[in-house]
Amino acid sequence: MITLIELLEAIKNYAKDIHYHAHGESFYGIHLLMDRVYDGLDDKIDQIKEVCYLGATEEVPPSKDIIRVAAAYIPDITEDNKANIGRLSDLIARTLDEIARLKGDSAAKDAVLDAVAEDIQLKRGLLWRQK
Repeated sequence: MITLIELLEAIKNYAKDIHYHAHGESFYGIHLLMDRVYDGLDDKIDQIKEVCYLGATEEVPPSKDIIRVAAAYIPDITEDNKANIGRLSDLIARTLDEIARLKGDSAAKDAVLDAVAEDIQLKRGLLWRQK
């Protein structure tokens, strides 16, 4: 479950990197789109921690450990808006694969995983329209 949290942190941070580094004619649209990608991910991460760790009477991994690993998942930002969006989409696809791998453990965890998957699948669809 920790890998999922790390990947979600990476998505959040890379979306903000794109948000601040977008440029050109499409700057404003990309800027707002990255806010849409970022929005709500903290709540999803919190839900995972509460249900899948605290609800299972397990310790929540420390943030500094999560962030350290998440940083390694964050792609480099480039001058190419479309390439950055493609990298973010790839990161989301990797996250969806991780969710699929984690499913089947318990009904409560699966419900949380389904909610996270739905949210980031919608975000991936918004990115797809940018290609």
